[in-house]
Amino acid sequence: MNLALLASAYFKRNLILPLGSLGIGLGVGVLFTVLSVFNGFVNELERNIKYVSGDITVDCPIHYQIKESDFRYLFAQFPEIASAEPVLNWFGLIGRRGSRGLDKMATTDLNGIILVGTDDIASTDTKSMTLSPTLAKSLGLEINDYAEIISQRPESKQGQPVRESFQFLNEINTGRFDQDLDYVYVNRKDLINFLDIKQNFTDWKIHLQEGYSSEKVVQKINMALGQEPFSYETTTAARTWRQMGGTLLRAAEDQRGTLLIVFGFIVMVAAYQLIATLLLLIGAKKRDIGILGALGCSKWHICRFFLLLSLFVSTVGIVLGIIFGQLFNANLSYIERLIGGGKPVFLPEIYKFHEIPVFVDWAQIGWVIIATYIITLLFSILPAWRATRLTVIGAIQSK
Repeated sequence: MNLALLASAYFKRNLILPLGSLGIGLGVGVLFTVLSVFNGFVNELERNIKYVSGDITVDCPIHYQIKESDFRYLFAQFPEIASAEPVLNWFGLIGRRGSRGLDKMATTDLNGIILVGTDDIASTDTKSMTLSPTLAKSLGLEINDYAEIISQRPESKQGQPVRESFQFLNEINTGRFDQDLDYVYVNRKDLINFLDIKQNFTDWKIHLQEGYSSEKVVQKINMALGQEPFSYETTTAARTWRQMGGTLLRAAEDQRGTLLIVFGFIVMVAAYQLIATLLLLIGAKKRDIGILGALGCSKWHICRFFLLLSLFVSTVGIVLGIIFGQLFNANLSYIERLIGGGKPVFLPEIYKFHEIPVFVDWAQIGWVIIATYIITLLFSILPAWRATRLTVIGAIQSK
């Protein structure tokens, strides 16, 4: 007797079993989507940190006056380093040229910004800058428009303010709302001339070769920075991208683990109802169980039949869960409007990104599938054991 075929026939003829699969499918589908969103959030956050800071960031306080050539010589000693780029970070205010806010700084026409001087921005006859579409829209700027940038020269005795016109020539979108709103990228030499400073960098953005640990390389760099000609007073001049991520990155990773546990209980509840489903089925099918015993099925065969039946219910539920999860992922914007009553729930000002990020980690989904099978098998042991306790004569005589 083929118990698998018999389990399949029972599944098709008893509506309560497909409903059990549907419950498991909804639990797995919700967990699939939650994990996809949080994996997407963490992955986008990590990608953005590495894009802005590199694998390693070396802080160079502006008053240290260490030569760029000394740093380049130092980094050349590390075969793990693929590239090292000097960056000059400073603060400033930006507003449309001719704006009343340039003469009256208390108005809202000025936006506080971080000026990022990088060699990736080409030097032009008219000083150029690169903004995000978000910042450009808030300033009312279009490509080729000019804006005034106001800052303070760090080496002036009385904090002399300076202002300069920069032309908006290119757009950049890091994908992260707060950085798109706060960062203005300019040519490093233009920023040096604008600020009139000798120190032409405040950070080094380092990218490593594939396969090297940023934590180990940071330790080596910090040891080297404690020696001449650097003699850094701090041991944390070099930081990994994970350290640059700070509490936001750690909170996102911790939250993912917490939600995995919470929504895992949803799957457990869905699987728990399998006990009631199978117990109801045993009560309704006592005669069938008695007939199986009369035909020579041992208690082990009957037990195995109900275990196979639970596996069949679980498999259908898992397949439905993956389908539901993919559908949820593809329609997150619609679900967001549905939950919010037509209004957006995922606000970029709060969650940092313009769109809901999604990334499916199939290895993680594989563990979810294995855990679902284990839970449903454990929960089906009691009904299977109850089925083996029925006597053949008593089961056949039952109505």
